[in-house]
Amino acid sequence: MNIHRASGAPNSYSDVEIKVFSGSLYLTSDDGDGTIVVTRAACSYQGKIMICFPRSAALVQDGESRALNLKRGTIYFNETDDAQPMMFSSQKLPAHSVMLAMSLGDGTFIDVKGRIDEVVRE
Repeated sequence: MNIHRASGAPNSYSDVEIKVFSGSLYLTSDDGDGTIVVTRAACSYQGKIMICFPRSAALVQDGESRALNLKRGTIYFNETDDAQPMMFSSQKLPAHSVMLAMSLGDGTFIDVKGRIDEVVRE
């Protein structure tokens, strides 16, 4: 996960845990200190890839949740066992993976590309 703040140097986090639980996306840093949670999104399928436009997100850190001023974003999910082609691109989204890009009102940009660690449906 890369977080590019308009006011400073970018932060990169490796080994981010990616979970989907009850329709929400959880992105937790490897040290467990922070989690970005996308709680609501409008989603549809393009082929076998689910594409979502996040509507609300929060940062959970130090036992507190703070809403993020989400400006826009796109999330691509591939829950299949095979890499899937992305529309209007020569790129393929790997099996069981997610690709996310979000921008916040303060100019911060967040991008993630990685394998989904766990999916829990209710």
